[in-house]
Amino acid sequence: MTATDQPINMSTATMADAALHFPQSMELFKQYNLDYCCHGKMPFVEACQLANLDPEKVWGEVQQLPVRGRGNLLHFENWNSSVLVDFIVQHHHEYVRNAIPQISELLDKICEVHGDTNPELLTVRKAYNDLAEELIGHLPKEEQILFPAIKRIEGQPIASVESEISPSALSMPIQVMENEHERAGQLIKSIRALTHHYTIPSYACPSYQLAFTMLHEFDDDLMQHIHLENNILFPRYKSRFTPM
Repeated sequence: MTATDQPINMSTATMADAALHFPQSMELFKQYNLDYCCHGKMPFVEACQLANLDPEKVWGEVQQLPVRGRGNLLHFENWNSSVLVDFIVQHHHEYVRNAIPQISELLDKICEVHGDTNPELLTVRKAYNDLAEELIGHLPKEEQILFPAIKRIEGQPIASVESEISPSALSMPIQVMENEHERAGQLIKSIRALTHHYTIPSYACPSYQLAFTMLHEFDDDLMQHIHLENNILFPRYKSRFTPM
Protein backbone atom coordinates (compact mmCIF):
# COMPACT_ATOMS: atom_id res chain seq x y z
CA MET A 1 0.00 0.00 0.00
CA THR A 2 1.38 3.40 -0.93
CA ALA A 3 1.06 6.65 1.01
CA THR A 4 -1.61 7.83 -1.39
CA ASP A 5 -3.71 4.76 -0.64
CA GLN A 6 -4.16 5.85 2.98
CA PRO A 7 -7.47 7.51 3.93
CA ILE A 8 -7.59 11.29 3.63
CA ASN A 9 -9.93 13.70 5.40
CA MET A 10 -11.05 16.98 3.88
CA SER A 11 -10.95 18.82 7.20
CA THR A 12 -7.28 18.01 7.85
CA ALA A 13 -5.88 17.71 4.31
CA THR A 14 -3.57 20.30 2.82
CA MET A 15 -3.67 21.20 -0.85
CA ALA A 16 -0.52 19.10 -1.32
CA ASP A 17 -2.19 16.14 0.40
CA ALA A 18 -5.16 16.39 -1.94
CA ALA A 19 -2.97 16.61 -5.05
CA LEU A 20 -0.84 13.66 -3.97
CA HIS A 21 -3.84 11.52 -3.05
CA PHE A 22 -5.97 12.51 -6.04
CA PRO A 23 -3.57 13.27 -8.94
CA GLN A 24 -6.56 13.32 -11.31
CA SER A 25 -7.72 16.48 -9.50
CA MET A 26 -4.81 18.71 -10.54
CA GLU A 27 -6.51 20.12 -13.63
CA LEU A 28 -9.66 20.83 -11.59
CA PHE A 29 -7.57 22.67 -9.00
CA LYS A 30 -6.03 24.78 -11.77
CA GLN A 31 -9.47 25.67 -13.12
CA TYR A 32 -10.48 26.85 -9.65
CA ASN A 33 -7.14 28.62 -9.11
CA LEU A 34 -6.41 26.41 -6.11
CA ASP A 35 -2.64 26.33 -5.72
CA TYR A 36 -1.38 22.86 -4.77
CA CYS A 37 2.24 23.67 -5.70
CA CYS A 38 3.65 26.87 -4.26
CA HIS A 39 0.99 26.98 -1.54
CA GLY A 40 0.68 23.25 -1.04
CA LYS A 41 0.97 23.56 2.75
CA MET A 42 -2.27 25.53 2.94
CA PRO A 43 -5.23 23.56 4.34
CA PHE A 44 -7.64 22.51 1.60
CA VAL A 45 -10.64 24.06 3.37
CA GLU A 46 -8.83 27.38 3.86
CA ALA A 47 -7.68 27.49 0.23
CA CYS A 48 -11.24 26.95 -0.98
CA GLN A 49 -12.61 29.62 1.34
CA LEU A 50 -10.00 32.16 0.20
CA ALA A 51 -11.05 31.45 -3.40
CA ASN A 52 -14.75 31.90 -2.45
CA LEU A 53 -15.42 28.24 -3.12
CA ASP A 54 -17.46 25.75 -1.12
CA PRO A 55 -14.94 23.18 0.19
CA GLU A 56 -17.58 20.44 0.39
CA LYS A 57 -18.63 21.04 -3.22
CA VAL A 58 -15.05 20.98 -4.54
CA TRP A 59 -14.21 17.92 -2.45
CA GLY A 60 -17.27 16.19 -3.85
CA GLU A 61 -16.18 17.02 -7.41
CA VAL A 62 -12.74 15.59 -6.67
CA GLN A 63 -14.29 12.34 -5.45
CA GLN A 64 -16.30 12.03 -8.66
CA LEU A 65 -13.38 12.52 -11.05
CA PRO A 66 -12.51 9.37 -12.99
CA VAL A 67 -9.21 7.79 -12.02
CA ARG A 68 -7.39 7.22 -15.28
CA GLY A 69 -5.47 3.97 -15.06
CA ARG A 70 -4.68 4.15 -11.35
CA GLY A 71 -2.54 1.04 -11.65
CA ASN A 72 -0.29 2.93 -14.08
CA LEU A 73 0.02 6.13 -12.04
CA LEU A 74 3.58 7.04 -11.11
CA HIS A 75 3.80 7.17 -7.33
CA PHE A 76 6.60 9.75 -7.20
CA GLU A 77 6.33 9.93 -3.43
CA ASN A 78 7.71 6.38 -3.25
CA TRP A 79 10.72 7.05 -5.48
CA ASN A 80 14.10 7.49 -3.83
CA SER A 81 15.47 11.01 -4.02
CA SER A 82 18.27 10.31 -6.49
CA VAL A 83 15.88 8.77 -9.03
CA LEU A 84 13.41 11.63 -8.50
CA VAL A 85 16.16 14.22 -9.02
CA ASP A 86 17.23 12.54 -12.26
CA PHE A 87 13.61 12.48 -13.47
CA ILE A 88 13.15 16.18 -12.69
CA VAL A 89 16.31 17.13 -14.59
CA GLN A 90 15.78 14.83 -17.57
CA HIS A 91 12.03 15.32 -17.91
CA HIS A 92 11.21 18.81 -16.63
CA HIS A 93 14.44 20.78 -16.93
CA GLU A 94 15.08 19.59 -20.46
CA TYR A 95 11.49 20.35 -21.44
CA VAL A 96 11.80 23.90 -20.10
CA ARG A 97 15.01 24.54 -21.99
CA ASN A 98 13.57 23.21 -25.24
CA ALA A 99 10.16 24.87 -24.96
CA ILE A 100 11.22 28.38 -23.93
CA PRO A 101 12.71 29.50 -27.28
CA GLN A 102 9.89 27.88 -29.27
CA ILE A 103 7.15 29.65 -27.31
CA SER A 104 9.09 32.90 -27.30
CA GLU A 105 9.33 32.85 -31.09
CA LEU A 106 5.59 32.17 -31.42
CA LEU A 107 4.67 34.97 -29.01
CA ASP A 108 6.88 37.43 -30.90
CA LYS A 109 5.16 36.43 -34.12
CA ILE A 110 1.57 36.76 -32.88
CA CYS A 111 2.34 40.00 -31.03
CA GLU A 112 3.64 41.47 -34.29
CA VAL A 113 0.49 40.41 -36.16
CA HIS A 114 -2.21 40.73 -33.49
CA GLY A 115 -0.67 43.05 -30.88
CA ASP A 116 -2.48 46.18 -32.09
CA THR A 117 -5.93 44.61 -31.87
CA ASN A 118 -5.16 42.34 -28.90
CA PRO A 119 -2.90 44.38 -26.61
CA GLU A 120 -3.25 41.78 -23.83
CA LEU A 121 -0.92 39.61 -25.91
CA LEU A 122 1.88 42.08 -25.21
CA THR A 123 1.26 41.64 -21.48
CA VAL A 124 1.26 37.86 -21.91
CA ARG A 125 4.60 38.07 -23.71
CA LYS A 126 6.08 40.29 -20.98
CA ALA A 127 4.97 37.88 -18.24
CA TYR A 128 6.27 34.92 -20.24
CA ASN A 129 9.65 36.57 -20.83
CA ASP A 130 9.92 37.28 -17.09
CA LEU A 131 9.03 33.65 -16.36
CA ALA A 132 11.56 32.35 -18.88
CA GLU A 133 14.29 34.52 -17.37
CA GLU A 134 13.36 33.31 -13.88
CA LEU A 135 13.52 29.65 -14.89
CA ILE A 136 16.73 29.90 -16.92
CA GLY A 137 18.43 31.31 -13.83
CA HIS A 138 16.75 28.81 -11.52
CA LEU A 139 17.60 25.48 -13.17
CA PRO A 140 21.42 25.67 -12.86
CA LYS A 141 21.14 26.38 -9.12
CA GLU A 142 19.32 23.11 -8.67
CA GLU A 143 21.52 21.11 -11.04
CA GLN A 144 24.88 22.45 -9.84
CA ILE A 145 24.28 23.03 -6.14
CA LEU A 146 21.17 21.60 -4.49
CA PHE A 147 20.65 18.34 -6.38
CA PRO A 148 24.29 17.21 -6.07
CA ALA A 149 24.04 17.81 -2.32
CA ILE A 150 20.92 15.66 -2.15
CA LYS A 151 22.61 12.90 -4.15
CA ARG A 152 25.64 13.02 -1.87
CA ILE A 153 23.38 12.63 1.17
CA GLU A 154 21.75 9.61 -0.48
CA GLY A 155 25.17 8.09 -1.14
CA GLN A 156 24.91 8.37 -4.91
CA PRO A 157 27.81 9.29 -7.21
CA ILE A 158 27.84 12.87 -8.46
CA ALA A 159 28.49 13.07 -12.19
CA SER A 160 30.18 16.45 -12.44
CA VAL A 161 29.86 19.30 -9.98
CA GLU A 162 30.65 18.65 -6.33
CA SER A 163 28.15 20.53 -4.20
CA GLU A 164 29.50 22.95 -1.62
CA ILE A 165 26.40 22.52 0.58
CA SER A 166 26.71 20.50 3.75
CA PRO A 167 23.68 18.42 4.76
CA SER A 168 23.08 20.64 7.79
CA ALA A 169 22.81 23.71 5.54
CA LEU A 170 20.21 22.39 3.09
CA SER A 171 17.28 24.35 4.50
CA MET A 172 18.51 27.70 3.21
CA PRO A 173 18.98 26.76 -0.48
CA ILE A 174 15.68 24.89 -0.38
CA GLN A 175 14.00 28.05 0.89
CA VAL A 176 15.59 30.01 -1.97
CA MET A 177 14.27 27.48 -4.49
CA GLU A 178 10.79 27.63 -2.95
CA ASN A 179 10.83 31.43 -3.13
CA GLU A 180 11.74 31.25 -6.81
CA HIS A 181 8.97 28.69 -7.35
CA GLU A 182 6.57 31.19 -5.78
CA ARG A 183 7.66 33.86 -8.26
CA ALA A 184 7.33 31.44 -11.20
CA GLY A 185 3.92 30.36 -9.94
CA GLN A 186 2.68 33.95 -9.78
CA LEU A 187 3.82 34.59 -13.34
CA ILE A 188 2.20 31.47 -14.81
CA LYS A 189 -1.03 32.29 -12.96
CA SER A 190 -1.04 35.76 -14.51
CA ILE A 191 -0.54 34.22 -17.97
CA ARG A 192 -3.35 31.75 -17.26
CA ALA A 193 -5.68 34.60 -16.31
CA LEU A 194 -4.71 36.85 -19.24
CA THR A 195 -5.38 34.04 -21.72
CA HIS A 196 -8.61 32.96 -19.99
CA HIS A 197 -7.09 29.56 -19.29
CA TYR A 198 -5.58 29.42 -22.78
CA THR A 199 -8.87 29.84 -24.59
CA ILE A 200 -8.12 30.10 -28.31
CA PRO A 201 -10.17 32.81 -30.07
CA SER A 202 -12.24 31.76 -33.07
CA TYR A 203 -10.23 34.06 -35.34
CA ALA A 204 -6.84 32.73 -34.20
CA CYS A 205 -4.34 31.88 -36.91
CA PRO A 206 -2.32 28.63 -36.68
CA SER A 207 0.57 30.39 -34.90
CA TYR A 208 -1.85 31.89 -32.37
CA GLN A 209 -3.39 28.47 -31.74
CA LEU A 210 -0.02 26.80 -31.37
CA ALA A 211 1.26 29.49 -29.00
CA PHE A 212 -1.68 29.04 -26.64
CA THR A 213 -1.50 25.24 -26.87
CA MET A 214 2.19 25.28 -26.00
CA LEU A 215 1.63 27.77 -23.16
CA HIS A 216 -1.00 25.43 -21.73
CA GLU A 217 1.43 22.52 -21.94
CA PHE A 218 4.14 24.66 -20.34
CA ASP A 219 1.76 25.51 -17.48
CA ASP A 220 0.93 21.82 -16.93
CA ASP A 221 4.59 20.84 -16.92
CA LEU A 222 5.58 23.64 -14.54
CA MET A 223 2.84 22.71 -12.07
CA GLN A 224 4.01 19.10 -11.91
CA HIS A 225 7.64 20.24 -11.77
CA ILE A 226 7.04 22.46 -8.74
CA HIS A 227 4.74 19.88 -7.15
CA LEU A 228 7.44 17.19 -7.27
CA GLU A 229 9.96 19.48 -5.61
CA ASN A 230 7.88 21.45 -3.10
CA ASN A 231 5.57 18.64 -1.99
CA ILE A 232 7.71 15.50 -2.33
CA LEU A 233 11.47 16.12 -2.62
CA PHE A 234 12.14 19.16 -0.46
CA PRO A 235 10.12 18.13 2.63
CA ARG A 236 12.38 15.08 3.05
CA TYR A 237 15.37 17.33 3.68
CA LYS A 238 13.70 20.24 5.39
CA SER A 239 12.55 17.89 8.14
CA ARG A 240 15.89 16.07 8.40
CA PHE A 241 18.26 19.02 8.27
CA THR A 242 16.48 22.03 9.72
CA PRO A 243 18.88 23.93 11.98
CA MET A 244 17.92 24.05 15.67
